[in-house]
Amino acid sequence: MSILKPRHGLLAGLAIILLANAVALAGVWQNRTGEPESRLLLSGRELQRDHEWSRKENRGLTLRLDWRRPSKADGDDRYLRQPLDEAQLLALGFRAPDKGKPRPQRNNRRREALVVLELDGPAYLAELERESQRRERARRALAAEPGDKHLQDADRAAQQALEREKTQQSRLFAVDVGLDRQALRQRYPDRERYAIVPGTVQAWLHEGQLQGQLSQLRISTINVPYAWRHPLGERLASEKAQFLVQVSFGQSLEPWVSAAPDLER
Repeated sequence: MSILKPRHGLLAGLAIILLANAVALAGVWQNRTGEPESRLLLSGRELQRDHEWSRKENRGLTLRLDWRRPSKADGDDRYLRQPLDEAQLLALGFRAPDKGKPRPQRNNRRREALVVLELDGPAYLAELERESQRRERARRALAAEPGDKHLQDADRAAQQALEREKTQQSRLFAVDVGLDRQALRQRYPDRERYAIVPGTVQAWLHEGQLQGQLSQLRISTINVPYAWRHPLGERLASEKAQFLVQVSFGQSLEPWVSAAPDLER
């Protein structure tokens, strides 16, 4: 009996591996059955090479979705993002503080939510406009004091930031959150501009007010099929990395590369 134990253990291990692979394949099949929930034609501005994930998983070439929240409309800090408002957070199940009894800021909480990603739409146009306004404010300040070295640097930085926004920055914005997938799709019906994906929202109190921000997407990396790894890898190695890739989001809202028209010519 003791002679059979190692063999039994090996067979059990193989069975577990086969079962895990079968479950994974079934999940992929279910996600890709029927028409995709949405399709986005993304460029090198929205897809970056994910070196860490590729090394860790040994899966060849992996891309990372480069998304962002809109910057705050007031002020010159382009890196300060608009928080989610209280109405959005309440709709996700967060509780507002009791009046007169604000809870401490350390009472942070996280909730799973559905996130709406918008590609090259109103949010991006608004971001371009905000960057143009920052550039104009910097230009006017320099015109008033042309000899000021600090203002010269600020004007140059604003000009460069505007050019990056026009030609390099991602046009993929997280514009809304919710819990009802159907309601979100009714609100954003264009499936080639808006994708719905799972994410995580964090909320906190600031001066007695409930605020929050989208902290992450559940799946933000995408494996590139073998047929496109070499040509896409060559594009990514170039300085500008110009390419177009169609990313589909299936029934489980998980993404995959479904077409690469720019790489098939």
